[in-house]
Amino acid sequence: MSGAVEAVHGREAARDDRWMRAWPVRKGALVHLLLGGLLLLVVTTGVGLVFMWSLDDGPIGDADRAGAEWLEDHRTPALNTSTEYGSMLSETLVKVALVAVVGGAFVLIVRRWHDGVFLAIAVGLEATVFVIASFIVDRDRPPVEKLDPPAPSGSFPSGHAGAAVAFYVGLFIVVCWHTRNRIVRAIFVVVAVAAPLAVGFSRAERGMHHPIDVVAGMLLGVGTLYVVRGAFAKGVDEIDREADREADSSVPERVRRLDLTTQGG
Repeated sequence: MSGAVEAVHGREAARDDRWMRAWPVRKGALVHLLLGGLLLLVVTTGVGLVFMWSLDDGPIGDADRAGAEWLEDHRTPALNTSTEYGSMLSETLVKVALVAVVGGAFVLIVRRWHDGVFLAIAVGLEATVFVIASFIVDRDRPPVEKLDPPAPSGSFPSGHAGAAVAFYVGLFIVVCWHTRNRIVRAIFVVVAVAAPLAVGFSRAERGMHHPIDVVAGMLLGVGTLYVVRGAFAKGVDEIDREADREADSSVPERVRRLDLTTQGG
């Protein structure tokens, strides 16, 4: 009898631990991330270079610089303080801490890798594309007083704005995978919209980016989420096929899909 009980407990433990081996970033997902990341880099860099060669030294570039100068002219002590905090929403240490804490919480609570790793890869991919593209495009910072220390990268695109979209909108996507509650979704959609806008405005107001740089950064963030979402869809599809092929009933249902609100549907 005791042996049978131990066998049952052993099977339950195996089922409990099966999620740890259900890593979503499989071969198909990695290929998707690599190709998607290269495409994002080519598009971001290409748009930036075309802008620099054709538009920066003209009416559009002049209007962009005029926007930065207008923001400088309308600075106030209170606004400067507010934008300091707004910019901090996407500072490197804050991003790392948020990904670690929020992503780690999802892993511990939901007991699957998908959500936390999704946020980490989205922020990491955006940062990689941003850094390379900004050095290649090498656009000068706005011709205004800078309220933050100068960064070695160029002004186009805004890495802060891109990272804000990648994390805060990415968090909204993850929340939508877990609940259909309209109030919860409404709260996180407000955060997903307000945080990137606050970061983008703050970076422009503080003289670190032109308005066009901020828009480009936000578009990069959106593109990054699209690529990473597609990669993770491929990853969980592979987990699902593998479990079906091996008739592995120990694979938890929650790791065989991204959107848990579709479970059983």
